[in-house]
Amino acid sequence: MHSTRTLTASDGTALALHSWTVPGADTSLFYFHGIQSHAGWLWETGPELNARGIDVHALDRRGSGRSAGPRGHLPSAGLVLDDYARALAAVAERAGGTRPAALGQSLGGSVLTALWCTSELPVRRLILCAPALGQQRARHTPAALDARRAGTGTAPHPVGLADADYTGLTRYREFMAADPLMLREVTSATRATQVRLEDLYATGSPRTPLRVDLAVPRHDPVIDLRAARTTLRRLTSDVHEEVFAADRHYLEFTEARTAYWDWLALRSKEDA
Repeated sequence: MHSTRTLTASDGTALALHSWTVPGADTSLFYFHGIQSHAGWLWETGPELNARGIDVHALDRRGSGRSAGPRGHLPSAGLVLDDYARALAAVAERAGGTRPAALGQSLGGSVLTALWCTSELPVRRLILCAPALGQQRARHTPAALDARRAGTGTAPHPVGLADADYTGLTRYREFMAADPLMLREVTSATRATQVRLEDLYATGSPRTPLRVDLAVPRHDPVIDLRAARTTLRRLTSDVHEEVFAADRHYLEFTEARTAYWDWLALRSKEDA
């Protein structure tokens, strides 16, 4: 069953927290979505994991999905991390203190990893799927990074990714093309926030030792997988990696999706 409730951020912004729940679930998973997506992209993943005995929760990032705030606008890294800390606490409280697994997909992986290096996370393991780790440093010179860090305001910039980077399957491309909530632009402040989130784990270290699972396609047109792996392994040696037979970025929208859901269910339940 899908439901949505509203959380209030520290600055008063209304945030949409989505849940897919099933009676008798063995465990739960908290999902951090990517730069262009939102919780609605879990329209299959939520029910599929429910069928495997897992409750799923996902916050629409501020300015994304059904959360309030200027579209595609992240004023600061601190505010984004606080939003997610509040949502994780709300999920843990409702579950009676039971810690979920936490999954970060693409930009969500960068947000989750930054939170891991700045907070005591109420989760029991991390799962990173095609994570945008170390991507700012892989793509930009130090001078360009400084220029991005200095960005402020809501001036728009195209995300610059093609729908075909996410999936080669027609029905999912049609879904994306018709999705009014998919972000096509982000603001100058968001680009600064992307760099500052990366700064937190590129120069920091995890606050809590956690086991980490890494899921990647065999080829990703969006993510520099070598940079992601190198960044993650600087933070921890306790990484289990699974490579899926896909050549697009969003595993849920590829032919590897059932294998991914099966694997995700097994990893989510481990140590539960």
